[in-house]
Amino acid sequence: MNKQRLGIAIGLALPFLCAWRLSEFGNTVVVQMAIGILTAAGLHVLVHWAGQISLAQVALMGVGAFVTARANADFSVPLPLAIVLGMAGAVVASLAIGLPALRIRGLALAITTLAFAFAASRWLFVQHWLVPQVSGIPLRDRTLFGFDITESRELIIPVGVICVAVVALTHRLGSSTIGRSLRMVAHDEEVASAYGIGVPAHKLLAFCYAAACAGLAGAFTVISIGRVGPPAFPVNRAVLYLSAVLLGGPGPVFASLRAAAGFAAFPVLFGGLGRFIDLIGPLAILAVVIASPAGLNGLDERMHKALARRRHAVPAHASGGTTS
Repeated sequence: MNKQRLGIAIGLALPFLCAWRLSEFGNTVVVQMAIGILTAAGLHVLVHWAGQISLAQVALMGVGAFVTARANADFSVPLPLAIVLGMAGAVVASLAIGLPALRIRGLALAITTLAFAFAASRWLFVQHWLVPQVSGIPLRDRTLFGFDITESRELIIPVGVICVAVVALTHRLGSSTIGRSLRMVAHDEEVASAYGIGVPAHKLLAFCYAAACAGLAGAFTVISIGRVGPPAFPVNRAVLYLSAVLLGGPGPVFASLRAAAGFAAFPVLFGGLGRFIDLIGPLAILAVVIASPAGLNGLDERMHKALARRRHAVPAHASGGTTS
């Protein structure tokens, strides 16, 4: 528990340290990393703890972004409340795939969520009632909790603090009774049901949690750029986030968050690579799977075991052995 509190304290201090020490560009990169972490946190719960594959996370980010922007720009809803509405909109939209998930899983669910993502990108996000301006929806407010959102040096503070809170909540969820029940549902639904676990309710909970994280990430996306349009949420980015979660591997959420942060920072740092950036996720997965089929969590476990063996190994001269 003391380690957890120390980790949270360090995490809460990091946004202020970034605002103090990093340049405007450096803070822009960190903001994008935080958005990636938020998206992957919910997706990790859905994929690794609930056993559900989803390619709709970026589409749900779009729903959260557009609802946030419309609420703030057209209805003068204060930005904090608009963010909450964006998260709620993403959760409601997730029911379109969460309810079918009660009957299907695996490849069929992946295709269903991909169909939802294409429908959102090609139809929903170009509807005049949702996006009345072709150029996108500009935000009305310029501050969030008193911080200037037009400056990454200030935006990193509310985004970073909220990101740390979501990561801490996700980690706590994984170690809770609900988290253990989710993993049992993922392992064997019949056994989970025999233990009295409500399988449909837990599946819907995982979808709603992932959608809330996606909606929050989408809201911060529009806040970070000042306006939002349909091109901001391409379908292929869903593959990138799913790649990050698969790269992290089953187990603790932090490995998936590291992968997502790296994937989010790479396009900003190396934008000159153009279309080759889309190869990051597949190549990273291939590299890690070759080394460890269990992903980064598997690599971490192997490293810890190797270090433990080295610490407990007793040299020959220390055990009194002799050599001839």
